[in-house]
Amino acid sequence: MDRPQSEIGRRWRMAKNKERVQCLPPVPPMVRPPPPNPVKLAAIAVNLNIRLRSADMPDAMQERAFRCTRTLLDATSLDSKKPNPSHIAMCLKKEFDEIYGLAWHCVVGKSFGSFITCSSGGFVYFSVDNLSILLFKTEVQPVKKPPPLRKLDA
Repeated sequence: MDRPQSEIGRRWRMAKNKERVQCLPPVPPMVRPPPPNPVKLAAIAVNLNIRLRSADMPDAMQERAFRCTRTLLDATSLDSKKPNPSHIAMCLKKEFDEIYGLAWHCVVGKSFGSFITCSSGGFVYFSVDNLSILLFKTEVQPVKKPPPLRKLDA
């Protein structure tokens, strides 16, 4: 799915204090690389200091999640701030919603439990530095309109 040139790299959201916050730095248009093999994915994870815990997701999508997370953490460390888990979760969710369709969910934190149901091929759980990231996709089905309620005779 191609995006118009004007939208590439412009993923903004209004913050509470009404200033603009950019999720990811602008990415120049590029040709899609060939799909990575598992050995290459493992090398990428080691290079980015990422530990894959569990996954049911194509390698190319995992690589995108790893690289986006590392980019967000590195951008935060340049500002010498602690990483904001909510900001990382929001940016990862928006990135995956935009590229792979709606219904992505992301949980980021140092300690959390989960019990989820997700779509096949849409789950990855990994840790980077001291944060754990759970990214998954759910199935979206249109809501059927219920029949109108009948009035009771009193």
